[in-house]
Amino acid sequence: MTMKLDLNLLRVLVAIHDSGSVTAAAKRLKMSQPAVSAALSRLRDSLDDPLFIRQSDGMAPTPRSDALTHKAREVLDAIDHGILSAPEFDPATSDDEFVLGLTAIGEIVFLPRLMKKMRERAPRATLRSMSLAPDHLEEALASGEVDLALGHFPDLQKSGVMQRRLFSHDMVCLVRTGHRIKGPGMSVEEFSAAEHALVKEGSRTQEMFEAALAENGIQHNIVLQTSHYLSIPVVIAESDLVVVVPRTMGNILADCVAVRVVEPPTGIPPFDVKMYWHRRFEQDPKTMWLRDLVVEIFADSPD
Repeated sequence: MTMKLDLNLLRVLVAIHDSGSVTAAAKRLKMSQPAVSAALSRLRDSLDDPLFIRQSDGMAPTPRSDALTHKAREVLDAIDHGILSAPEFDPATSDDEFVLGLTAIGEIVFLPRLMKKMRERAPRATLRSMSLAPDHLEEALASGEVDLALGHFPDLQKSGVMQRRLFSHDMVCLVRTGHRIKGPGMSVEEFSAAEHALVKEGSRTQEMFEAALAENGIQHNIVLQTSHYLSIPVVIAESDLVVVVPRTMGNILADCVAVRVVEPPTGIPPFDVKMYWHRRFEQDPKTMWLRDLVVEIFADSPD
């Protein structure tokens, strides 16, 4: 027959066993002596064993008490140091994998600096990037499959998803070095007359930019459309096409290939880049450390 036992009674049992008296056990547990005596009486009734025999030098445990106390210590230790203890995270020794939800642009913007800093702070940890549709990203955040999403994800609006703004981003145009458009900025006429490459890789930034163009009545003559950014730097460097990209990405590419950044026509609003996580992991030490690191590197500093 299975017996239900109050875990607090196990603490009384161990305290009496260790101290050898009800009085000393009460002091150790910060309980009154009558309360400890009552607890001992309940234990005796439940187990049908005296548990302790009063002697001149204190309370001597019975064999049943010795055996039960040994098991009780294991149970209480597991609760106190496992279930009830605050979890810890040590980045210097952790070999955990951190999983980020990123778009292709997000990988270019976030991964180089984040990976560099992680190798310094958490040299044994690993980093993995996943690109998911917004509804799948919400599920992945809730399940813990993804620790943190970074970018412009206005569709992540469910109540369980937390967010924090990191910085504001705007869009720029990229043209090849030596392009006929010479100035630092591009007029509406120059933008409309140019032939454009368009990257449709699922992020909302490009969608937002196209909506702003339509709202301002600006023509967008697209002659090349692709689903990723891998070929874009070479295409722009080897043609007269124009492509619109987030500023940080434009600055990075301008340092790597023969392209330069040109300001687009006015009327294109900036957008907020945020980090997103699920409420379930608000107090998770690993996720908290990652969030703090991202804030340290990127808050109000996209470049």
